[in-house]
Amino acid sequence: MDNQHRNEWYGPEATTFKKYKDYNLINYQCEGTGICMDYSLFSGIDLIFMDFNCSHTFREPMVNRDILDIRHYRQGRVEFEFQNQKVFHMRENEFCINTLANMPASYSFPFEKCSGVSLVIDRDSIDSSTIHQFSLYGIDIRNLGEHLELDIHWYICKTPENLHHIFDELYEAKGKESATYFRIKILELLYHVQKLRSEDRYAAVYYSKEHIEIVKQARKLLIGDLETKIPLESLIAGENISMVTFQAIFKQIYGDSPYTHLKKYKMNCAAVRLREGKESISEIAVSLGYSNASKFSKAFQDVFGLLPKDYRRQKQSI
Repeated sequence: MDNQHRNEWYGPEATTFKKYKDYNLINYQCEGTGICMDYSLFSGIDLIFMDFNCSHTFREPMVNRDILDIRHYRQGRVEFEFQNQKVFHMRENEFCINTLANMPASYSFPFEKCSGVSLVIDRDSIDSSTIHQFSLYGIDIRNLGEHLELDIHWYICKTPENLHHIFDELYEAKGKESATYFRIKILELLYHVQKLRSEDRYAAVYYSKEHIEIVKQARKLLIGDLETKIPLESLIAGENISMVTFQAIFKQIYGDSPYTHLKKYKMNCAAVRLREGKESISEIAVSLGYSNASKFSKAFQDVFGLLPKDYRRQKQSI
């Protein structure tokens, strides 16, 4: 992929700010940080490690190319919004394959922090030498994924067992191994990709942007007052959404039910205060809405596996 096509793929917010022997570092101008490490491995084939810590919404550039995108996330969630204002969330350890025919209009990160890897195959730029190299291993790179009907819908599933170790090894090798190492791993990855079965894909669940925004606003209210237990019904009173849909969307975005998410949020706040402050455990408990220290301690232990006093002792001794 030449520089022009690479720039088109990343969009106007991205610039190459450092070039190394085996990869380029791409920086996004955003509300936080966004960095990609781009290894150009074969003609038309790039392996891109993505690390974001921001609340920014990025527009997906619509490149006039025959692009196949194979993607995996190991941390965080990604919110994809499509042209019809339907929204889908991709979670940790999910795996997807997509073409430009079904590319989202924009994407953002509900937890702000997100990291993953993308293999971008620009089939318009693949040369005959690359086609031949892959064919030696039984891989038809020009028609990869054709049996998955990617022009109709994208392929998404829980990461198959035979791909787990490949992604783990890719993440471990990021910034350490040479491009040659990644070429070998990509051959292994694509060997397994061509054996994926269409019937193993998820039936992706999409929700309206209107409902997504209602849930996000409700979550802000939920974590905005940590001393008071807010009834879920009051969070969506007067909104055009049922409780069943609200709970389903909340879990899709944040991974837990509203109260479980709130509990984890509170305990993470407590952990920071236990590490960095001198407040008593009772004071922290009351400020987080617990009537006594014992209930707070049990909740903390449920999340961190330690009582607050033991957690504080362990962290302050480091």
